[in-house]
Amino acid sequence: MNFKSHSVISGSVSAATLMALVWLGPQSSVSALSSDSRAFTAEEEQALRSGQLVVRPTEVVRGGSRLMGGLAWQVVDAAPSRVWQVMTDVRAYPRFLPAVEEARFIDNSGADRRLFIRHRMGFVGVSYFVLATNDAASGRVRFKLDRSRPSGLRDAFGELRVSSYPNGRSVVSLAILADVGQGLIAGLVRKNVHEWMLRVPAQLKKFVESSGDAAEALEADALPAHP
Repeated sequence: MNFKSHSVISGSVSAATLMALVWLGPQSSVSALSSDSRAFTAEEEQALRSGQLVVRPTEVVRGGSRLMGGLAWQVVDAAPSRVWQVMTDVRAYPRFLPAVEEARFIDNSGADRRLFIRHRMGFVGVSYFVLATNDAASGRVRFKLDRSRPSGLRDAFGELRVSSYPNGRSVVSLAILADVGQGLIAGLVRKNVHEWMLRVPAQLKKFVESSGDAAEALEADALPAHP
């Protein structure tokens, strides 16, 4: 497994890439996410080097969808192979995805893995199915809402990526857009959800760095492994 080096002067995904996602939609998200990169500002580069989460939030209206999300980057004090192990193990998802109370493998759908995810934020809960594609060669997990199954979301797609970083470390990047729907409940939680979804790389860092051996931490949960 060969994780590409991540330059400190360029992001793995960019604002232009995110806009391509918006207009091309999830069916073209794989090619769009791989198409572009953009230099960090001096402030972003300094924040990344010092271990802070770098985020570029955005909200876009496309047709009848109100998509929110953005880009996020985080340096992790662990090798890419170790981060990749956690990124691709659904048992770890409650440890770093926001407010997840259940995450499990359902089945394979072609090259995709169908996963079930349930979040709970206070009195608000939402569940949905996603199709995830693991690309070990590029260190990417691409995901999109599975529209063939019931869902509490209107839309969601993006990618999580790990790249090598100087001194044996990793950098995790996230590109995501989601439509949580309309109505009173969606309006009440929209701001929190927007903030939490972009914190995924920081939460992943926290779990990987605090668990010692991530594999052992997951095995200790005594949860069944997925294929």
